[in-house]
Formats: sequence, C-alpha cells, structure tokens
Amino acid sequence: MDQAETMLLDRSIEIVENRLPELADRFMHVPLDYYASEEFDRRERHLFMTQPRALLASNEIPNPDDFHVRFAMGRSILLTRDVDGKAHAFLNYCRHRGAEPASGCGNARRHSCPYHNWTYNSKGELVAMPLADGNADLDYAQYGLVELPSEERHGFIWVILTPGLPIDVAGHLGEVDAQLAALGSEKKKYWNALPHAPLSTGWKSVAEGLVESLHVPFVHRETFYTNPQATGVDMAIYDRFGPHMRFTLPMFGPDDLDRLKAAPTGQTSLDETVAQVWLISPGLLIAQELYGQIYADLEPGPKPGTALFRYGWMSPVDEPPAGMLSPSQMAERAAAAIREDAPVWEGCGRGLRLGAHGHALIGRNEKGVQIFHEALAEQTGYDGLSYADE
Repeated sequence: MDQAETMLLDRSIEIVENRLPELADRFMHVPLDYYASEEFDRRERHLFMTQPRALLASNEIPNPDDFHVRFAMGRSILLTRDVDGKAHAFLNYCRHRGAEPASGCGNARRHSCPYHNWTYNSKGELVAMPLADGNADLDYAQYGLVELPSEERHGFIWVILTPGLPIDVAGHLGEVDAQLAALGSEKKKYWNALPHAPLSTGWKSVAEGLVESLHVPFVHRETFYTNPQATGVDMAIYDRFGPHMRFTLPMFGPDDLDRLKAAPTGQTSLDETVAQVWLISPGLLIAQELYGQIYADLEPGPKPGTALFRYGWMSPVDEPPAGMLSPSQMAERAAAAIREDAPVWEGCGRGLRLGAHGHALIGRNEKGVQIFHEALAEQTGYDGLSYADE
C-alpha cells in the first residue's frame, strides 16, 4: 500500500476501535423546495451536459468496428471503436433528415440510416448514399455524424454531451484520477444488471442513497447486508475531492483489530479490508466490492422528479475466486438490490416533493449525504442549505 492507502486503513481501524464513524460537525437542513426547483433542475442538467461522463466501459466495445448505442440526457449516442482501435462518441442522428443510423450494439463496419440509407462508418464519416450520381458535387466530408468530445481513460469511455467543448478527464477527476487508476478497470469486463431504467424520483434522492449505508440492514437484508457482525451500519469514513466524494466502509470487526494493527506497514491488502465507494460528479458511481466493482450511471430523467439509472458489475475474471458468486451472479445481486431500493427511492421522491415539513434533516452520521449536497450546491450556486446543532 502507498501512504494514502495506509492512512485510509489507519482511519478505518480507528473508527472500528472507537465504534464511532466520522461525523459531520452539525445537522444539515435541505429545504424541500430545493428538490422541486425548476431553476436548479436546469442548472444540474447543465452539469450533466458539460462535464465528462463515463458512458461506457471500454470492454463493452473491445474490438474494431464494435459499437453500442446509449441514451444520455434524452440524446441517442453512438459509441464506436474504429478500425484503428480509437473510441468515438457521436450524436446518433443522420445529417440528412435526422433519423438514427444505429441501434443496439454489436459489430458493424457501417451504419445505414433506415430512412434514406445514408451510410456512415465507425469513424462517423459519411461514406455512401443512394442516387450518388445525382449528388456528385456534395462534399461528403462536411456531412459526417456530429462527434462529441470523448476520451478513453481508466477503462471507461468518457463523453461530454455538448459538441465542441474541450475534454480533460484527468483534470475533471483531480485527486480521484489516481484512485480510479489503481482499480484497474481497463482489465475488467462489464455485466449489465439494470438497463437505462426510469425511476419516479429525482436524481438527487437516488444519489443520497448511494452515499450512505444506514439503509442497508433495512432495505438490503437479502443482498448487501451480508456481514452484520463486521461493523455498525453507519461506520464509515468520508473524503471530498472537489466536486467528487468517496466513502469507505471497513469490512472487518473488532475481532480483527489486533491482527491488522500488528501487520507490517504496507503489507495489508486494502481491497480485502475495506470497501470504497465513489460518487463522481455529476452522476457516476464506482464501488470497489469483493473481487470486482460496481459501475453505474445516474442522470436526471426527462422531467423534474424523475431519474434514469444504468447499473452493472465489472470483473477481472470470468471464473470467481473460490466460494464467491460468479460475475453474472454478482450482477444479478446488484440488480436485486436496485429492485429493493427503487420503491423506497420513489417514496422518498413523493415525500420530498409533496411533504409539508419544510426541510429534510441530514444527520451528523450521514456525512456522505452532507458532502454530496455541499459539493453540488457549490457547482450550481445554491445557497439554501442550513445547519443546526440539534
């Protein structure tokens, strides 16, 4: 382990030894009208349109001419790997009359518009059309698919949904860049657990549930609540890195303390002792878990009070370590957990939209939720958060 990992383990040992999680300084009040605000919904959507988003795991299109069509912020996005191995992202709209040339996923050298058969290659170039003789003076080079800024990094294809903006994934991630690099996601295969599924709740309600573990023993008794003796339900440590956050859960209990404290510095595997969860602005969830990781993409839905969520599991191996679930079973476990979460999140959405109690109370032991709101408020200019010592 490097120095940062050693410090992370030391902090984890401390909270298990003291039986006390890292706490926020005060209680937070989040006004209910913030969840329903059309103005801040607009500002949040701007983040999703202008920040790099990991729309695809690299190994979802591993080979030349592989492609995958995803929807993001209401837009059809064609992600391809060209004949030279470079990944691209395009607005999947024909330059003729706007129909969608590609659908689904697979391997294809060309994508033909279903309306008038304008045809594009994996570099997005217009290469053919019917009645070409009648358009002999047309400059094909001017009518390729509109390419979006994209960059392949750390096993993901990152895309900015607004054409023409510069993209710098490392700059966007900051300190988190090295943390994601250490996960080795480029060597992991993706198993989808949940398609780009609609939820009848705002995306902030979902994000709140992703950055705390208090709900696990009540909502996930059959899925994630696998080791109730290890730690308390709120035992975690928290870090903020600009607009991003990480929370870390010890996967050991008091009986393991003597062994961990006696181990030579740097000799303990962090992956085997803690679980780390990142929420990367604006809506990327990465969670290191057992021998693989969760990878999920969250965004606002088509109208305020709705969300869309794509969720899956990544594994470096096809065959699991002895005694563990297979990658496909881990993906199904993840999907089952989301099916447990969804009705609760949707109930929260109704309560936050229609409740008459003024504000949501975020406790001191919900430090991750407080960090999420503080980081988002800084990016959108929201000044309605308040605090109390109650």
